[in-house]
Amino acid sequence: MSFKSISVADALQPIKNGALIIDVREQNEYDQAHIENGVLVPLSTVSAEKINEVNPQNKTILIHCRSGKRSKVAANIILSQGYTGEILELDEGINAWIEFGQKIIS
Repeated sequence: MSFKSISVADALQPIKNGALIIDVREQNEYDQAHIENGVLVPLSTVSAEKINEVNPQNKTILIHCRSGKRSKVAANIILSQGYTGEILELDEGINAWIEFGQKIIS
C-alpha cells in the first residue's frame, strides 16, 4: 500500500466526493487558516489508530500540511502502522491551496 501525492486541481474531485481532509499542522497554524471541513491531527499525534478514530467510515483521506513535507511523513507513519484506506497527499500543502485560489477559513 502507498499514498498518492496530488495537486490542488486533482484534489478537488475527491473532496467533492467526500474525502476527509486531515490537517497535520500544529494547532496555532490551524487557527490562523485552514481548509474548510479539515480535521486537525497534528503530526506529533498521527497514528493509524487516530486516523481510524476520526474516519470511522473509512473514507478516502487527503492529508495536508503547510508545504507538503509533514503530510508525506504522516502518510508514511500511518501506512507503516497498517492503515489500509486510500491516502491522498496534497503536494505543496495549504500554500498551494491558497495560491490556487481555494477557500480557507481564517
